[in-house]
Amino acid sequence: MEEYIPDIIEPIPIIKKGKCKFVMYVIYLFISFFPTIAGFIIWYMYGFFIGVAFFLFLTLVMGIVISKMRLMSIPVSQREVSYSNLEVTKWFTDKNLCV
Repeated sequence: MEEYIPDIIEPIPIIKKGKCKFVMYVIYLFISFFPTIAGFIIWYMYGFFIGVAFFLFLTLVMGIVISKMRLMSIPVSQREVSYSNLEVTKWFTDKNLCV
């Protein structure tokens, strides 16, 4: 019987630089809270149903954005692991923005 050797799992990167942390948190806050804030503003300006429609649309768009960030930054052997938005943002910032 052959011995199975699992792939090496990279830990989630730790962001240490101040600029990189700032960028990471700005991206995280944008992805997490922009659909809600935009939905409330549009609800106030145009009406409830249009606000809900824009909230749902922007939530879908942010899901696509986080999926693309995930594909660009997380190693292939770890893509099946479930990561939060903050963890994906840490990977993306470390691999693509703060090299």
